[in-house]
Amino acid sequence: MTILLITKISFLIFSPIPLNKLYIDKQNTTYNLASADMLKNPKDHPNDIIFMVADKSPEYIGGQKEMYKFISENINETVATKKGKVNLRFVIEKDSSIGDVEIMRGLCPPCDEEAKRVVKLMPKWTPAQINHKNIRCFYHMPIVFK
Repeated sequence: MTILLITKISFLIFSPIPLNKLYIDKQNTTYNLASADMLKNPKDHPNDIIFMVADKSPEYIGGQKEMYKFISENINETVATKKGKVNLRFVIEKDSSIGDVEIMRGLCPPCDEEAKRVVKLMPKWTPAQINHKNIRCFYHMPIVFK
């Protein structure tokens, strides 16, 4: 077991695959890393590939300043029972919509649900791209309750 683990780690460390070309492929609830160069034939890969890193990252239309302005206008801070930060992870889909909103580190159940609700309300984003093709990509974001 230890030898296999060391082999996998050494493959990732000494691999010629650039880090910005790695993606996550979910199969049977395990995650496998592979090169994005393998995506030449889309029939070989399911549509549920979610990239962690892309050539062009996803962007909120108007930039981060507009994104946090949208959040501050739409969040209901009266539901917050604590002050602090909720860390979220969600997927920016190929069609620019938001999907699979997850709480990575919560604050309290009402705050977590409010943060999820506001993220789901967001308008469409500019999707991430690899080789000028739209892809699904993770986006991590904190929301602070004051």
